Amino acid sequence: KSSALPFVTGMVFGNAVWLVATILGLAAMALRYESLFVAVKWLGVAYLLYTAWRIWSAPAVIQAPDEGRSSGLFAGMLLTLGNPKAVVFFGAILPQAFDLSALTLAQAALIVPLGVAVDFAVQCVYLTAAGKARRLVSTPAHLRWVNRGAATMICGWALLVARRA
Repeated sequence: KSSALPFVTGMVFGNAVWLVATILGLAAMALRYESLFVAVKWLGVAYLLYTAWRIWSAPAVIQAPDEGRSSGLFAGMLLTLGNPKAVVFFGAILPQAFDLSALTLAQAALIVPLGVAVDFAVQCVYLTAAGKARRLVSTPAHLRWVNRGAATMICGWALLVARRA
């Protein structure tokens, strides 16, 4: 659990960057250049299908978690920063609660730490659940079933994303 904390922290930091970018108007730019974001969506579909194939065909080898704190932080941050759907998410949520065109610096200074706190709390719940579910992959046979189930779900999500074109 503690070895995944830097990764989760990196993910939360990446989401904070996307939150600030949304506050600064990146979501509006996404709406203006819709065809670019449609292309990104199709690249995302292709990536999900590739990831599903890699997980499905991965050898069922149980590995010890990487204890590298700085590499976990960096990997979590890059994973989140490489995922532009966060801008779409924040772009859909924030305007429901705030007029982004009239947002003050004080309001932004409240929104960002609050967003970070909520995101970190949610990620810690996921981390705790993953720790409890770890026994599901205690053998190579179990790991193979979990990998195939995850690959099937990822493939299904890719198809749902593609369907909404």
